Amino acid sequence: MMKNITKNESRRISELKAEYDIIVIGGGITGANVVWDASLRGYNCLLVDKNDFASGTSQATSKLIHGGLRYLKNLEFSLVRESLRERRYLAKISPHSIQPMGFIVPVRNFFEKVKLYLGMQLYHFLSFDRNYDLSDDTKLPKFRWNSKLETIYKVIGLNRKHLLGSFQYYDYANINPERHTTEFILSAKEIGADVLNYVSVTTIQKQNNGGYTVGITDNLTGKKKLISTKVVVNSSGPWADLIESIAGISAEKKLVRSKGIHAVVRNIAGNETVILEKKDGSHLFVIPWRNKTIIGTTDTSFSEDPDEFTVKESELVNLLDEVNYTFGFAKLTLADVDYYYGGLRPLVEDVGSTEGTYTASRKSEILHYKDSGFPGFFSALGGKYTTSRAVAENLVNAIDIYNFGETKVCLTKEKSLIGGRYENLKNLIQAVTSKYPKQSGLKIETLAKRYGSQVWKVLTYSGSEFYPLPNGETVYEEELYYSVDFEFICRLTDFYFRRSGAGTVGQIDSVMRKKMDSKLAKRLGWNQKRLTEESKLVDKRYLWFKD
Repeated sequence: MMKNITKNESRRISELKAEYDIIVIGGGITGANVVWDASLRGYNCLLVDKNDFASGTSQATSKLIHGGLRYLKNLEFSLVRESLRERRYLAKISPHSIQPMGFIVPVRNFFEKVKLYLGMQLYHFLSFDRNYDLSDDTKLPKFRWNSKLETIYKVIGLNRKHLLGSFQYYDYANINPERHTTEFILSAKEIGADVLNYVSVTTIQKQNNGGYTVGITDNLTGKKKLISTKVVVNSSGPWADLIESIAGISAEKKLVRSKGIHAVVRNIAGNETVILEKKDGSHLFVIPWRNKTIIGTTDTSFSEDPDEFTVKESELVNLLDEVNYTFGFAKLTLADVDYYYGGLRPLVEDVGSTEGTYTASRKSEILHYKDSGFPGFFSALGGKYTTSRAVAENLVNAIDIYNFGETKVCLTKEKSLIGGRYENLKNLIQAVTSKYPKQSGLKIETLAKRYGSQVWKVLTYSGSEFYPLPNGETVYEEELYYSVDFEFICRLTDFYFRRSGAGTVGQIDSVMRKKMDSKLAKRLGWNQKRLTEESKLVDKRYLWFKD
């Protein structure tokens, strides 16, 4: 429970309804898609997350929307096809959140070249509809072969020993998956769903006449409430088995937590992502991102309490050693790390399985515990960011069948998110420029790319200040007001590390930070003591976690 709470915060859970059709537990990408899909089908929904939206696994991605080329090695053709299909749907409904990204795979021997060529052809075949019904902004080219000189030109720092050339194929970059995830939630709210961050589920009790009574606690105020619901959806990712235990359910599947970390460093990647093979045979990505480079990811088993997750300094050192060894001329040290992050992938295994986390399937599991005595209690386990829309569709289909015996129409393949409602970026920028001729072209272009069709709402605010970031980007005053008013900002960390991503490229100049903090605090109605507390939490995010 926090001190110095505001009047608006004190009313948060008291304004919730007494009963819902569906309560979704977990505001990561799966829960976000479930509440969006279910709300579109007419369900009265509540989504809660004990932390901020997208603050768990969904903030720990490699910032990519990809078809899973490496899954071909495991002969998981259906998973690759599903991922490629879902990749296109995300490009259609949220074009402002993604952009085409080239991926370069260096080749150092003839056998490897033949094997990769066959893999590229198969990947291309499975993505036959990749550009169907998409704007030119998001269409993806076919793969190509780069000569040795072309490869060196595109990736100057690459190790050139035995280099023959490289294959280049295309997927998408997802610039801010935390914001992208939240947009699904905000889109659901727009059509009637209730959503709250920082609300924990503490009890789940079956009702005699069917349905459940769910006890929730507001982690900001300490207030509690009991809410009735016909259906419970457990989409809490690495915490899924803990939610099941609250309800008294014995897990049917073994949930394995895989730890992955990333580091944001100076720009070493050029304009394309480079895929390298690590010493242990797993893959390392060197990803251009917002004038910086992301390196990652790791994939190790994690058996501790998910609430105790940390990124250790030794893990970052090992990651840097890997990229220095594999990439060639990077010579990265801890001094080059501007930001780091990590999370836990929830993988599903059969009881008794000894499969490693790297080779474990990223397939999802949807469980309905009616045969265990919990009708209307559903869990979504496993899966990956790219396929989360399909997971949600299948889960809400199962809810439809449970309630009505048949499925309703799913609209999420075509229905744009609140920021994706525009024809193409060029026309959007032209229209905004025409309405706001006094605004700079750079500002309009930046906001249009960042917010898509929500740029209209952002620019209804008046603001003259701007705040440079250490990567050369700029945050504008209007964004602060918009984010506070519409995006469930409860902590400064919500704004800096998830909605805007302003803090994820390194520490902001102290003078700029102080100005932004002050503006946000005033809009949120905080006193000076609350502002000081919140600012310290942002500062703490840049400290090393020691072993």
